[in-house]
Amino acid sequence: MRIVIGGVRGIPAHYGGYETSVDEIGRRMQKLGHELTVYCRGKQPEHSQLEYGGIKLVYLKIVPFNRLETIIHSIAVGLHIAFCRRKVDVVHMYNAASVFGGLIVRIAGKPLIMTVDGVDWDREAWGWIARVVLKISYWLAVRVANTIVCDSRTVKAIFEKRFHANNIIFIPYGAKCIGNVSGSYHKYGLIKQHYFIFVGRLVPEKGVDILLEAYAMLATNMPLVIVGDNELHAEYVAMLHRKAGMNVRFLGYRYGEEYESLLCNARAYVTASKLEGTSPSLLAAMGAHVCCLVRAIPENMETGGDSVLYFDGGIEDLVNKWRMISEDTEIIKEYASKGYERVVSHFDWDAVTTQYLKAYNDIVGGVSEET
Repeated sequence: MRIVIGGVRGIPAHYGGYETSVDEIGRRMQKLGHELTVYCRGKQPEHSQLEYGGIKLVYLKIVPFNRLETIIHSIAVGLHIAFCRRKVDVVHMYNAASVFGGLIVRIAGKPLIMTVDGVDWDREAWGWIARVVLKISYWLAVRVANTIVCDSRTVKAIFEKRFHANNIIFIPYGAKCIGNVSGSYHKYGLIKQHYFIFVGRLVPEKGVDILLEAYAMLATNMPLVIVGDNELHAEYVAMLHRKAGMNVRFLGYRYGEEYESLLCNARAYVTASKLEGTSPSLLAAMGAHVCCLVRAIPENMETGGDSVLYFDGGIEDLVNKWRMISEDTEIIKEYASKGYERVVSHFDWDAVTTQYLKAYNDIVGGVSEET
């Protein structure tokens, strides 16, 4: 099958959940004999780097425009597919904002599947104009795409009710079960099982300010490590730095073996996120055999089941649960094992790849019948 993917920054994955998904399922599909092309953003590398694991990488030059980058790039991708790539079996676009390029793809007669995230328009970072654009994007996506994919049943139900859609399917996100890792975490002066970690973008809905407030009340000598950043919201990030105590370590973005080393050797993963779909960071921590303490929102509870610890959203409960895992090693071991087992049984990338291929075949078969 000839599969074209857009709506991501590119692969190999060095940014977020969409990119990791494309990296993981793309390499598996390529090994199964499918022909993949991934459209990437940013500066085109050397010619020798226009392929990754047998996947063709295409870089399109666009005018950089921070908040409109996804929309502009998707339109460029749509036009390129429509006029330059005649032989395409299915187009897979990530991110609801990519629907404007997806519309061009559909006008050109190509089958389209779209993977979308959580309730993006509720994110605190967006102003009212961005919220309106996002709502329009989701409304349009369910009407333009042949199939919409959600990685959360909770979010799927929200979208079906809000947009009166019957073309939405559930395919879970996957997670890597991390085994042997390096000791690169030592270079930050950290001790195995003697620090807590948060991983994610530093945006208001992730609740990092709440973590900092609770951590100050915890009065522990175990450091809190923050892995992530946000260049687009520098004021919020600066506020977090001002609010943080001496034992909070902001490490910025970390990838690959260094990220895995930091994650695997942490005592626990903590997050106070108020808005999620399926959280890739939570799944990564579970797959790294790390105890997780998260806010009890429906999306997290769907992901974690009874394999992670929850707090009710209040500071007091967060501090109490956090203090418990800082003192009780047996609870740490219990939830680390339960989380790992849940990832193995529910979030395997091979199974996720199989489900996506089935969705592609269903779309291609359906379009063939229509024509």
